[in-house]
Amino acid sequence: MDTFSDNKYVIGIKTKDLNFKSLANLAILLNKMNFKDNSIALDLKEVESVSEDFFTFIRNFSETSKLTLLNIPAELFAILNLRRYDKNVKMFNNNLDFFQDKNELINRTFRLVK
Repeated sequence: MDTFSDNKYVIGIKTKDLNFKSLANLAILLNKMNFKDNSIALDLKEVESVSEDFFTFIRNFSETSKLTLLNIPAELFAILNLRRYDKNVKMFNNNLDFFQDKNELINRTFRLVK
């Protein structure tokens, strides 16, 4: 876990597959932390796939905390935007942007191209 501020933390996800078991362990960790008073970012740079449980996890934790996602793989970023999760969760390209609260990734309009 990295921290550069009194109230901002980055948790590096060290698994390629975010499934129910890994998310349950992450939920235990987050519940032990005082995340209601702190901004917590999940660094997803090593994640290659997620289960449907990931989206439920994000929705549940974003309702009660300042949850942020960092270093999101392109495919996952597209899914998050299509599902409108960018409305509930802040997203940044890297840790520095998160700590400085600059350059937040915002929703882009997607369209199908023939």
